[in-house]
Amino acid sequence: MQQGNLSTSSKEKREEYYLKKIPENTPCLLLSSFYVGEKKSVFLKFYNPSDLQVYFWSEYFLPNDNTKKHQPYCFVKKEFESEAKRVAGEDNTRYTVREVKKLDDIIDKEIEILKILAPDPLSIGGTDNSFREKVTSWEADIKYHESYLYDTGLIPGAYYKRIGNNLVFHEFSIPKRVDQYLNSLFSSNKFQSNFSSNEYDKFLLKWSRLLNQPIPDIKRLALDIEVDSEEGRMPTAREHDRVITAVGLSASDGLKRVYVLKRGANLQNEYLDSSIELCETEKDILLKVFRTISEYPIVLTYNGDDFDLPYLYARSQDPAIDPINGTPVDKDLVPIVIKRESFVKRGIQADPVTLKTGIHIDLFRTFQNRSVQNYAFSHKYSEFTLRAISEALLEDTKIEFEGSISDLSLQKLAEYCLKDADLTFRLSSFNDNLLMKLIVIIARISRMSIEDITRFGVNQWIRSMMFFEHRQQNIIIPRRDELLQKGTSSTTAIIKEKKYRGGLVVEPELGIHFNVVVVDFASLYPSIIKVHNLSYETVNCPHDECKNDPVNHIEGTSHWICRKKRGMTSILIGTLRDLRVNYYKNLSKDTSLSKEDKQLYSVISQAIKVILNATYGVMGAEIFPLYCLPVAEATAAIGRTTTMRTIKKCDDDNVKVIYGDTDSLFLKNPSNERLNLISNWAKAELGVDLEIDKRYRYVVFSALKKNYLGVLEDGTVDVKGLTGKKSHTPPFIRKAFHEILNVLKEVFTEKDFTNAKSKIKKIVQSLAEDLERRNIPLEELSFNVMINKSPEKYGIRSAPTGDHTVSLDGKAKDSSNIKGIPQHIKAAKQLVELGKELKAGDIVSYVKTRTIDGVKPVSLVNKSEVDNEKYLETMEATFDQILSSLNLNFKSIIGKPRQSNLDELFWN
Repeated sequence: MQQGNLSTSSKEKREEYYLKKIPENTPCLLLSSFYVGEKKSVFLKFYNPSDLQVYFWSEYFLPNDNTKKHQPYCFVKKEFESEAKRVAGEDNTRYTVREVKKLDDIIDKEIEILKILAPDPLSIGGTDNSFREKVTSWEADIKYHESYLYDTGLIPGAYYKRIGNNLVFHEFSIPKRVDQYLNSLFSSNKFQSNFSSNEYDKFLLKWSRLLNQPIPDIKRLALDIEVDSEEGRMPTAREHDRVITAVGLSASDGLKRVYVLKRGANLQNEYLDSSIELCETEKDILLKVFRTISEYPIVLTYNGDDFDLPYLYARSQDPAIDPINGTPVDKDLVPIVIKRESFVKRGIQADPVTLKTGIHIDLFRTFQNRSVQNYAFSHKYSEFTLRAISEALLEDTKIEFEGSISDLSLQKLAEYCLKDADLTFRLSSFNDNLLMKLIVIIARISRMSIEDITRFGVNQWIRSMMFFEHRQQNIIIPRRDELLQKGTSSTTAIIKEKKYRGGLVVEPELGIHFNVVVVDFASLYPSIIKVHNLSYETVNCPHDECKNDPVNHIEGTSHWICRKKRGMTSILIGTLRDLRVNYYKNLSKDTSLSKEDKQLYSVISQAIKVILNATYGVMGAEIFPLYCLPVAEATAAIGRTTTMRTIKKCDDDNVKVIYGDTDSLFLKNPSNERLNLISNWAKAELGVDLEIDKRYRYVVFSALKKNYLGVLEDGTVDVKGLTGKKSHTPPFIRKAFHEILNVLKEVFTEKDFTNAKSKIKKIVQSLAEDLERRNIPLEELSFNVMINKSPEKYGIRSAPTGDHTVSLDGKAKDSSNIKGIPQHIKAAKQLVELGKELKAGDIVSYVKTRTIDGVKPVSLVNKSEVDNEKYLETMEATFDQILSSLNLNFKSIIGKPRQSNLDELFWN
């Protein structure tokens, strides 16, 4: 196939997948951008919902005489001009210097600046000889494939049509009912009155037109591999000397297949399911898997960056897979791309693994994202194993088996492998493809490639959104040293690790309170950022008239706010906040819309929530490229003022506030009329939405800081922190914890507490007695903790026989000398020494013992070795949350008073 100036060399033929050009005048979804060094061009991957195929577009397709092709570049300010011209002049075949004009938002002026263009990204940054290493530069650390998107205005997750050599944003028609909601937002907020409403309305319109685009059900495949285990050692991509015995595949088009290596002379008596396909050689498995992978736009794995795909790739290049001819798989047939092959050979996976034609999403990394965990899935899972997340979100789990995976029959091996692949796929498809839709929406908001979204944290999402807008408005992105000149903290932090004072905490009124309503400031910090025009360029702005006007000063700080221009953070976060609160939340509940539309708007609202909830946090995090301490401090200070003014309003209206923490207030026995009055006041006077979050039948506050328990109207027991529910807590403690919660559910009056306390005491006493008598099964005593890294990365390897163990640095030493090693790692070490295969994401179950290491795996421990005192300490730590709220003491209940103070011997 010939296109443009493409040659027909063998190298070009090996890369024909790049030449599958996006069809003309066909709406396609932009998935990602990536740089191809050999072609010195960024390539874009598009998904065509019409034929379920991936297509490409690049300036590489354009004629040679096109002088407007995009190049890597950075900027240099005038004070470094001579140095920049000297370095560029020393290699004038490499660098081109141009004078351009950019807006500098910190000084609020247009400035002349040098633009340094280079033929490749590494000339700008990435090596010791790069330009940015020699000259103070701006925007030199932005990855080139990102920079290309920012400059062209192309947004991943959005639809585009190719018309000739141009990519055009594809507009979808918007239902009239949906547009009616949007019209009500335009110019309706008095807090925009200080600035032109046109700019704000334009952003509302742009966001809505982008986010309202439909999301296709992208064709995708989930993959899982199984590898022969070896006693005392785990398979790695670096060594790749263990045979791949099975590969399971589960896809959106209904495909469920597992390729299994044929082994054993007599298979006639073994029943094999129709989904199982036996392969004579490992090479046969790989060829069939690679052919299947190439047919799918998205491939899902669980921990595939670290193991599955690197292992498939490495194994495919090993002659051992073909016992007859000794030939590896032709690289042209391998769809997997290892970005830094040298790292993989050394066992270091520094970059995500990608695919030639499709997109690879590692769900392990996706679900590890704290924002996804907390805000998208409401912390329904606390561990990141496939088992834990499947149980939490799918109410399904992996197949259990005893012994080594190498001992399984072919049928059982196939079932086990296919189940893992199917669970991986279902995590992307449950609840009407919720996760896939979230990924696409977040890509639209953040302007990041799908692959980057699933591997980087929320600070990178917000960074990308901000950088995109800087480029679109021709504003130079400030350096860290410039932002530091905006000022430091002017308040004293209460929390030791913080650099400024955070949110307001109102001390609780101790005791039991019935009929308590919790009101929540919806998106408090995003609302403050919007209403008070907070952004790095507007806090402590350069205008004397803003600084000298007392009205602009932020109460409790030395900072002031600009009133001459609207800040970029304010408008971006403000419009997103308004769309979520006043647009998408309403659309998701509108009964006149179809179920599919309502579900889409609900997902959009959820995705925006993920971004909004993290905004304030990243503004105050030094890791964030646009970190500006005065902005974070100003946000917190205004938050405290907002809360204090609301509390005063409650007092004026005879509504009692019994507790408050940052963005929530606990109100005792308020009437609905009073609640509406206060909510309307907050909206009108403060520009924030005060919403009912919870209604408690009763709440109990103790003297323990930020510790309380309550029972909601539906009988759900709500305990702050709720350690007893964490999956690593031993089962016998978790069961007792839930027994206690069930007792609390039956409390309706203050008199009920007398019986409740008595029952709870008996539960704790009975448990302690069973522990003392060693009546509790070892499985019930087990702590279950996930290994976040492969044991090798902890320095754990199989040890020689004898009394030596292996430390984290890999050196053999006596067990008694090992200190500071996490207990689950000590247990993992013991298992590895006995030949147990462990990998990142596996759960280690151990029991606390009176042995040298202090722990033993459940399978190795004897009941006589159990350390009862350690379990009593765990019980106390778990139950203390509840007991202290009820004015009970754990040690007194079990008859072991505290020893630290003589008076406590008689504590009651």
